[in-house]
Amino acid sequence: MREWFTPLEVIITTLCVALLTVILLPGMLVARDTAREQSCQDSLRQLGTAFLEYEKVHGGLPPRRSGFNDGNAYGGWGGFILPHLLTDDQATAYDTRFDFFDPRNKQIVETQLPVFLCPASPAERFIQIQSQASTKSLNPNKETVFSCKAAAIDFITSNGVQMTRSGYGINAMGKDGRIGNQRQPMTDNQDLPLSKVTDGLSNTLLLIEQAGRPAAWYNREKQPGDGQFGMSPNARGTWAGWGSISFGAVNPETGQRPPRGDSTDCSVNCNNWLGIYGFHKEGGNVLFCDGSVRLIGKKLDPLTFAYLTIRDDGHLIQHDDF
Repeated sequence: MREWFTPLEVIITTLCVALLTVILLPGMLVARDTAREQSCQDSLRQLGTAFLEYEKVHGGLPPRRSGFNDGNAYGGWGGFILPHLLTDDQATAYDTRFDFFDPRNKQIVETQLPVFLCPASPAERFIQIQSQASTKSLNPNKETVFSCKAAAIDFITSNGVQMTRSGYGINAMGKDGRIGNQRQPMTDNQDLPLSKVTDGLSNTLLLIEQAGRPAAWYNREKQPGDGQFGMSPNARGTWAGWGSISFGAVNPETGQRPPRGDSTDCSVNCNNWLGIYGFHKEGGNVLFCDGSVRLIGKKLDPLTFAYLTIRDDGHLIQHDDF
């Protein structure tokens, strides 16, 4: 029996392997991307269930951010819904009466919890926080600067919508250049009943995918630096910290805020600080107030995006609109 191949057989075998790779690889990549997209949606569904369970217990959705204007200790919706996501031992490791960066919460806050992440986005991301205890924290030590390497999150809720001052934005924005700052499904420092969402739970966004923090990403290109908030306690991108930010449209070519509202402006996958942003080929995932999840593509125009984030604007939106 032969124990080796002839040179011709080696060449033929190599060519066959290469040909099979060319044929099979695209399908394997598509299957991988589909699995990641599905896993991301599953995480959002888990979060949606936790939000609705929290609402049943407390009579409202949790604060998008606490500690804003000294309302409570620093934190966000992620910490409030932990009892409805994790085991009792894990959930009790976080105490909302202390700042999220406090030594009391350090161990769990530095833990990367899969439910807060999308597997399609960059892995191993942390947000470095340095701060003294807030006035409302139960920690009596207000002098020491605490340090926390907080684990990342890929989902966020709205803190209002920043509109352009001309073009489509001129009839939509408020006098401060932002619409709906206090008309979102979640508000600051207190629980908000679902009954306030009068536009319909299936037509109002609760969370959007805004992946990749702390880095800024424009059109799939990572920007220099580590984001706009530095190490302050109001930094976004950690599941335990402030869970909201102002949304807005961007120029699809530059990934930056446009000078005026134009029909070509982008709301999906152009900027991970202003709009929906996922590392998926077709768009980004969103969670509605009824717990449903959907992948949204670039068909979503900026005005429809803005109205979807507001709970009571009265605009009639069809699902074919996005």
